[in-house]
Amino acid sequence: MSDTAKKINYKIIKSKKYKRITLSIKRSQQIIVSAPKGISTKKIDEFVNKNRQWIITNTIRLEENLNTKKHTFLDGDSFLYLGSIFSLKIIKTDNKDLTKLENILKNIEINRIKKEIIITLSSEINETKYKDIVVEFYRRETRKVILTKFEEVPYFNKMKKVINSIKIQKSNGRWGSCSRSNNINFSNRLVMLPQQCIEYVIYHEITHIKEKNHGRAFYLELEKVCPNYKKFELEIKQIEKSHNVTLA
Repeated sequence: MSDTAKKINYKIIKSKKYKRITLSIKRSQQIIVSAPKGISTKKIDEFVNKNRQWIITNTIRLEENLNTKKHTFLDGDSFLYLGSIFSLKIIKTDNKDLTKLENILKNIEINRIKKEIIITLSSEINETKYKDIVVEFYRRETRKVILTKFEEVPYFNKMKKVINSIKIQKSNGRWGSCSRSNNINFSNRLVMLPQQCIEYVIYHEITHIKEKNHGRAFYLELEKVCPNYKKFELEIKQIEKSHNVTLA
């Protein structure tokens, strides 16, 4: 089947805040159509078909970008850490204690001068296990940064009492989320971002405690506590475009 004959699957998001139909493609290659509440499905279909070539071209481009930047999790691979590119350095040893994940994680060194994440492990560890080590390292580093922010930033500390729970979860999509029960989840990749962007993500999710939806009231509330939020949103988008910010 040719590209032009393929059926395009997409998700529709309708809201009063949308004035026109717009298209976007997520990193997962999911196609999102945002549309005003009153727009018919027929009109949306027509809009998608009219932009079929744009969708195909940009889906292919996104796939190529993701493939070229895919992590190997081997020695020499590079990862973002607090906004800077760090090289992964794997050192093999005959130390049998370093076959255990907990021992390996305790011995990981972050060299901020050479910009290296140094993992020393037993030569018995198969390369297929390296990814698990890196993913768990990022989860723990994110947890440390989040806990520190909630202790050191007065506003975060004050809001702790209205947050039901804070969890770090594996996520290659959103940086954070807040449920209706005020449970806040942060992506285990959050420590890839610069400090100020991490703080923005925390401000964003805490604002959802007061305003659950991304309406005008939400952004007015966010601006009160994080006046430069637009700058940080843009910075995160630029980082996402120019780097592989997944752990996949």
